[in-house]
Amino acid sequence: MDSIDAETLALEVADSNFGDERLTKRLRTIVAALAAEPGESLTERFDSAGLEAAYRFFANHRITPQEILTPHVEATRGRCAGDADILVVHDTTMFSFRWDGEREGLGRVQRSNVKSSQALYAHVSLAIAADGTRRPLGVAALHHWTRNDAVKGKEHLRWEAQARESSSNLDALATAVHIMDREADDFQMFHALSSNGHRFIVRCVTDRRLETSSGDIKLRELFGSVSATIEQEIQLVRRKEHRVAILRKIHPARSARTARLSVAGATVALKRPETKSHRQLPLPPSLQLNVVRVWEEHPPEGETGVEWYLYTTDPIDTAEQQLTIVDRYRARWVIEEYFKALKTGCDFESRQLGDYEGLVNLLATFTPIAYRMLLIRSEARRAPDESALSVLTEDHITVLRAKGRSKLTASPTTREIYRAVAILGGHIKYSKRDPGWLTLARGLEKLETLTEGYLIAKLQHSRDQP
Repeated sequence: MDSIDAETLALEVADSNFGDERLTKRLRTIVAALAAEPGESLTERFDSAGLEAAYRFFANHRITPQEILTPHVEATRGRCAGDADILVVHDTTMFSFRWDGEREGLGRVQRSNVKSSQALYAHVSLAIAADGTRRPLGVAALHHWTRNDAVKGKEHLRWEAQARESSSNLDALATAVHIMDREADDFQMFHALSSNGHRFIVRCVTDRRLETSSGDIKLRELFGSVSATIEQEIQLVRRKEHRVAILRKIHPARSARTARLSVAGATVALKRPETKSHRQLPLPPSLQLNVVRVWEEHPPEGETGVEWYLYTTDPIDTAEQQLTIVDRYRARWVIEEYFKALKTGCDFESRQLGDYEGLVNLLATFTPIAYRMLLIRSEARRAPDESALSVLTEDHITVLRAKGRSKLTASPTTREIYRAVAILGGHIKYSKRDPGWLTLARGLEKLETLTEGYLIAKLQHSRDQP
C-alpha cells in the first residue's frame, strides 16, 4: 500500500473536479490544510486571507458536494478493482449543532421545538475489503438532507437509491455486497435490488409472514424448528446505555464478553406486505430470499442474548457460506468507526459555517479526510507488524523519530506509528488502552506541521549548497 500523507490525499481529492481550474487548486489547498490538522477550526488553520478564501469556496453556488467527492470516488473504484468481492457498508448518521446557531437551511431534531438542536443527516456508503481484513477502501457515495422539507415516509428509499449509485460508481454490480442494518428491512427494496442483480445482506427488523406449503407462518416461528448447522465464538464489545429510550430498546447496554453463537440458514418466500401502498406497487405476491439466523443460546445472567436474522441474496448452502454471511455483516461496525472519525477526529459538529450549502460542501471535503484517519487506525490494528511506510512517508517517520514522545525502533511498524502519533497528540504513553480519535487527530496535526517545517528547512539547506 502506498504511504499516506496530506499532500497525497489532496492530489487524490482535488483532480479536475471543476471546469474552473482555480477552484480545483483552491480545493487542493483546503484539503491539504485540513488533512494536516483535521481537528482544528478553520480560523485556527488558515490566516485571514486563507480563511476568507475557504469561506468563499464553501459558499460558492457553482460548487457541489458531488463535484468535490468525484475524484475520491474514482480513486475508491481503483482500489476496489480486481477484487472478487467488495463490501459496501451503508448507514446514516446525524450531525447535531447548537440550537441557537440558526444555521440557514437546517432543520431541528424535534421539529416543533425551537430549542431543539439543529441537525444535518448524512447517508454514507463505505467500501471495505471482503477478504476478511475489513480494510477500508474509500467512500463510494454520499447523500445528505435535512428534515425541513423531507417528504414524510420517503427517507427509507435512500437505501435502495444509494445501493444502486455505489454499485454504479464502483463499476461493481456483480462484486459489491451491500451491508445494511435494520432500517433497510424493506420488501420493495429487496425486490428491486435482487431483480437487478444487486447483492445484499440486510438485518431483519420485522417478523415477516412467509409463504409455505403448509400455509402462512412467520419467520421466527419457522426458524424455531431449524437446527444450528455450526457454532462460532465472537468478541462482543461493551455498549453503553443510550440516553434515548427507543435506542436503549434497540441497542441494550451490555458488557464486553465472548459470546458463543449458533448459526442456521434457510431459504424462505417472503409474502408481500398487505398494506395499501404495497398493493398499489407492481410487486410480486412473494419473494424468495436466503436467511441466516444467528443467536446466543445461553447468554450470561442479566445480559440480553444476541439474535440476528440476516436476509441475503448470496448462497447459504453450507456452514462455511453461512459463516461468511455472518462475518460480512459484522464488518458493518467499520462505518461506525468512520462516523467517529468524522465527528470526533474532524470535529465536524463544531464547524461554524452558517448555512446548509456551506456545511454539506465542508462535509464532502472532510469525507476523504476521515477515510484517511480510519485507514491509519485500521491498518495499525489489522497488520500491526507491517512496515510503517505503508501508512506514512519516510519524512514523517524521520520527524516522528526526532520530535515524538516515544522511541521508535530501527524499522517501526504500523502499530508503533499509530501509538507514536497518538502519544504526540496527548495519548498517555504507558496506557494499555488504544488511542482515541481525538488524540490521533491531534497527533496528525502536530506531525504534519512539524514535517512541513522539516521539508522547508531541508529544501532551504539544499538551495544554500554551493
